[in-house]
Amino acid sequence: MISDSIKIKHNIKLQLFLITAGVLFIYKLFFFSNGNFFLQLINELIVFFTVLFMISYANDIFSEKKFTPMSLVMNLGILCAVIFIAVLFSDSLLPVLFGKISDTLKNPDLFFKIISFLYVLFFGAVISYLFLILKELYFLKQKKTGSIYYNTMVLFFLFASAATVLNFFPELSYIKNTFFIISIILIIINSIKISWIAFITKKEKLSLLLLSVIICTLFFVNLFSSSDENSHYQVLSDFSTSLAQFYTIIMIYGAVYFAVLFFTTLFHIPTAEAFDRKAQEVSSLQYFSKLITQVLDFNELSETVTEIALKVSTADAAWIAWKYERILKPIAHRNIGFVDAELINNYIFRKKSFPEPSTSYTESLHKFDNKNQLNEPYTAVIVAPIKTHNEIKGYLVLTKKGDFFFDEEDKSAIDTFSDYASVAIENSRLLEESIEKERLEKELDVAREIQRKILPAKDPVYEKLNVSSVFIPAFEVGGDYYDFFEIDDDRHDGKPEKFGFVIADVSGKGISAAFIMAEVKGIFESLSKTIESPREILIKANQILKRSLDRRNFVSAAYGLIDFKREVVSIARAGHCPLLLIRDGKVDNIKPQGIGLGLNYSSRFQLTLEEIELDLKENDMIVLYTDGITESKNI
Repeated sequence: MISDSIKIKHNIKLQLFLITAGVLFIYKLFFFSNGNFFLQLINELIVFFTVLFMISYANDIFSEKKFTPMSLVMNLGILCAVIFIAVLFSDSLLPVLFGKISDTLKNPDLFFKIISFLYVLFFGAVISYLFLILKELYFLKQKKTGSIYYNTMVLFFLFASAATVLNFFPELSYIKNTFFIISIILIIINSIKISWIAFITKKEKLSLLLLSVIICTLFFVNLFSSSDENSHYQVLSDFSTSLAQFYTIIMIYGAVYFAVLFFTTLFHIPTAEAFDRKAQEVSSLQYFSKLITQVLDFNELSETVTEIALKVSTADAAWIAWKYERILKPIAHRNIGFVDAELINNYIFRKKSFPEPSTSYTESLHKFDNKNQLNEPYTAVIVAPIKTHNEIKGYLVLTKKGDFFFDEEDKSAIDTFSDYASVAIENSRLLEESIEKERLEKELDVAREIQRKILPAKDPVYEKLNVSSVFIPAFEVGGDYYDFFEIDDDRHDGKPEKFGFVIADVSGKGISAAFIMAEVKGIFESLSKTIESPREILIKANQILKRSLDRRNFVSAAYGLIDFKREVVSIARAGHCPLLLIRDGKVDNIKPQGIGLGLNYSSRFQLTLEEIELDLKENDMIVLYTDGITESKNI
């Protein structure tokens, strides 16, 4: 909605300009205002509104674009050159087409009226654009109070231009002269208010010195060529005396402004380099502060640190001496070879003399014994610590060539930057930890889901046997597993003759243990359907796991089989926690011999594996558990 309203206002201004320009064209065709005060007054009013709407429309277009000070100066210089060429050619071209201009103006024909209208309209557009550029240059880096002085000056421009209609009354010429003089005084005052010159670089200031001389000269030439004998000025003043006066004032404004600009620039040259350096420091630190939360990779961040460190200092080369265990290794070299960085690194971080500073310090390389081995004549270094939580993780090292040493300003800038670098590197480390933690969380979620699907959803229910299980997962997903198997469940009464159960624990944690647990479940499910002996099941399971378990993993397990008809339980244990038999209030550890699955695949596993059989009595309780019980805390 806002953009639509702006477009509507923009179009209205264009339409008003076209209407007033059309009215002016018709007026010029049918009315000859010279010698008649009222016709001249009407003419000046129409010209005023035409130029006003032209400037208003052009200002909208101008404000939509962003210009640098140098681009504004270049545009203004081009327009001055266009005026100079137009004035130069008009003196030779117009007399050829129309004869003596002063005579033609007294009795103009239709063709001359059309050409003069287009000629003046073109100059009106150029003058309007010049006016807008000078306005933009005035307000660049200017305080809000500056608008009062500028608006006052423009107001007197209008008064001085409008007062030309009083040429019909010579006795009132002092009014026009007064406004004109005040306008020039205000031009001088406002031309001194140049604020933007301090914010351009030294290179731009040097270019501006030459440009200001050229543009100032063009303004003066265009001003002095605007005399009553000049064909260009005769056409312009005959068309509108106020527009001709406005043109003269703008030429004076431009000439004075660029004359002042030349001397202002000249005075800023000695401090330009220092200002450029400070501006570079600020912009580099601002840029780096944005990167703190954007760059995650440590290597990329290190390269950025050394790159920006060179910009905020007068150093020629930089690198980071990063702590790897107890060794300071040079990384992220910038403008220096690895060999040179390694040689200087070993020299400045000598174990006996290195002070481990809390702030930056400088050191000369004049006493460096291996200086002749360097590829470049480095003479001094500055070292700034990179700290996280008051612990030094490394050092930012900068070196320079020549006879100049690092000054206090360099040290201050590097201290500030090393603090930024420390924060950035710490953020990078924390982000890496966060990403790794998130990755582990996702892995744990997968492992938990696998474990949830592997374990029985509910406990089986039998007439003579109560089965109860409890599983409380810890934060880390382990390889704990248990399961139940109904055997011989194809009887006519639908009741199984035997009931198998297993409990196991896979070594390790996380998703790898969960995958092994899933494999173990499949093995026991398959074997329980074809083999009844707990010992034989464990032997067979060990042989199968030989193909998938590596040397770092093993599985402890206990398998049992309850015969409901005989009322006995057969148990074999492969390195698992002892079983507990609770009978008549007493607890007995049931520990058949056996080593864990995957620990040995020879005949030794079979020889050490024992199967026992226990008679069951009423109210007997058998408890199976994993090492999660024995290792648990805060229970």
